[in-house]
Amino acid sequence: MIDLVKSLISKLPRPVDEWARLIYDFVPPSVRYGKAYVAALTLLRESETWGPSEFAEYQRRLLSKLIHHCAENVPYYRELFREHGIRPDDVKTADDLERIPFLTKEIVRKRKEDLLAVNIPARRRLTVRTSGSTGTPLEFAIDRATRAMERALAVRHLKWLGWKKGDVVAEIRAATFSDSGRTYRYFPASRQVVFDFTALDDEKLQRVVETLHAFRPKYIRALPWSVFLLARWMERNNKAAPPVRYVITASENLRPAMKEHVERVFKVPVIDHYGQNEQVAYAFQCAYGIGYHVQREMSIVELIRTSDGNSEIVGTCLHNYAMPFLRYRTGDFALSRDELCPCGRTGPTLASINGREVDVIVTPEGRLIAPGPLDFAFYRLPEIKEAQIIQEDVSGILVKVAAWDRLSEQTRAALARDLAALLKSDRLEVRIEEVEEISRTPGGKKLFLVSHLKLDHYSMGL
Repeated sequence: MIDLVKSLISKLPRPVDEWARLIYDFVPPSVRYGKAYVAALTLLRESETWGPSEFAEYQRRLLSKLIHHCAENVPYYRELFREHGIRPDDVKTADDLERIPFLTKEIVRKRKEDLLAVNIPARRRLTVRTSGSTGTPLEFAIDRATRAMERALAVRHLKWLGWKKGDVVAEIRAATFSDSGRTYRYFPASRQVVFDFTALDDEKLQRVVETLHAFRPKYIRALPWSVFLLARWMERNNKAAPPVRYVITASENLRPAMKEHVERVFKVPVIDHYGQNEQVAYAFQCAYGIGYHVQREMSIVELIRTSDGNSEIVGTCLHNYAMPFLRYRTGDFALSRDELCPCGRTGPTLASINGREVDVIVTPEGRLIAPGPLDFAFYRLPEIKEAQIIQEDVSGILVKVAAWDRLSEQTRAALARDLAALLKSDRLEVRIEEVEEISRTPGGKKLFLVSHLKLDHYSMGL
């Protein structure tokens, strides 16, 4: 019923839709997401004290049930298991998953219908669409249990940071309102202030800062680019930061320059959160902000070593029976962390999330350049508002730069000089183009690097 209500709301005219969402905000999460949400909250409270053996048993039990379901009800896996001689009882533990070939985005696109479980009716499926880091659309399904666990984990993360019911949370993202002059919308039931971060100018950013001071949120949740842009504007205009406890980032790579700048301006830690719409791997930082704690209640996460020494995140969601993803290649890379976190929580942690597989510049000499260090070439220059690198082919890159006012020749020359020093390639042409603004993905993300190269076309040991 709740899914039907949400579907109807999304089809309403925009002004009516916004009021309907305000009313819908008063529906308790236990009603929105059903019994599965209440069960997930209970599980997450209990699992806080679990040791390795209890987590292993939990994952073994859910994995075995999921594998049998796939063998019986999912055409793609029935075919895959038959081709590879896999019986359901062969896969009982996380180590046994190695028997199953990887699932990729391309397979999902080609075999989407065959990945749907025949015993799960359409009314119990939620359709998810994502543009992905390369902008290539991907559509798939999850079920209520998966969404319920994802929502419960979001609550857990806030609780790890000291959140209590009634605390105001600010959401800074690419929301759009029917009134183009509106800066924010307050949802009183959930105590959320949602900001529209599109078509930004000095006047709008001034209203954002004033609203943050008026509502005094305890937490700010934002895409890294949005809160970074806000922090740069505040510093540029000598505006004091609101007294928040933490800034929480998610959905994009949190680059060192962004983290350092936001922490300096807001004078609080930036805590990062990792996940994806496919819900196959979930990890977030605790209040210490050191490593990413893998959330084993949601999925089984593997780090698969690649030939270039990186480790790709491969995940198996334990709850999505509507369209099971077994050993799904996320295209994200991470480094594991061996030290115990000072918070005392046990379990696997990731030292860093290193970005997407396309998140790399290729030089004509065949070298790979991670874009992370390039941040500082842009953001140490005060005239630059934001920037984006686009690589169409191996011979050169286009650097789009949006300025606060205008880009001077001195700044343009300094940027060209610094990029040349960092890229270390005499044959890579760098073109700088001044633009009004940097385009976003349909989900509101700003990609620092957009690469149209297929890396397997280059002999670089990948």
